Amino acid sequence: MKDLPMPNTPDTPSWILNLEKIEKDFVFHHQQGTRMTVFNGFSHRFYPGNAAILSGPSGSGKSTLLRMIYGTYKTESGHIRVRHQGRQVDVAGASPALIYALRRDTIGYVSQFLRVVPRVSALDTVIEPLLARGVAPEQAADAGRTLLERLHIPSTMWHLSATTFSGGEQQRINLARGFIAPYPILLLDEPTASLDLKNRETVIQLIMEALKNNTCVIGVFHDPADHRSFADQVIDLSTQPCQENLPS
Repeated sequence: MKDLPMPNTPDTPSWILNLEKIEKDFVFHHQQGTRMTVFNGFSHRFYPGNAAILSGPSGSGKSTLLRMIYGTYKTESGHIRVRHQGRQVDVAGASPALIYALRRDTIGYVSQFLRVVPRVSALDTVIEPLLARGVAPEQAADAGRTLLERLHIPSTMWHLSATTFSGGEQQRINLARGFIAPYPILLLDEPTASLDLKNRETVIQLIMEALKNNTCVIGVFHDPADHRSFADQVIDLSTQPCQENLPS
């Protein structure tokens, strides 16, 4: 799909992410082809410096929506338009090379689970996004050390593989990796779920700093206190006319 130019004119839209009538189905072949329609024409716009929280019960599509924006899940129809390096691109029809570029420069993602290569140190795992952007290794390492200190990972553990860490420690490595680069869009899937109060407060501080730097934050948070801390809007996906089981 051809990219669309985004000229710097008064008519340029101010959104950073525009979902246009997206549709997403899952087919469960082991359940007689039962089809679940998660999104059926869902549209929404997101803006720089804005924090949007996705809410709704389990199965309403919160994590699915984040994965569609990140290009992990296919979009049946509709558009996921992103402003990327001065152009408007559509994640729904993007090539693998473009998806890689979006993930390197424009869309960050903190998933519920850390996926790392065994025997790669925690510090190297955290700084990989900066190295992919061409940041000098020592500069990247300094940034990584600062984040690991803020998230209370002892320096004696930085050289160890994150696969040896506890669940809460792995989540903090995941968060450090997600926040280390200044992404225009940052997707957060339950980033504080396994953290103690001190580290939850650090994550909220990191989110607030990202918002001040004009990052658009879209996340799933179940604690109402998180909603009150920084949310500009709460999007209740259960109100969308899009969740139903249909026979194949």
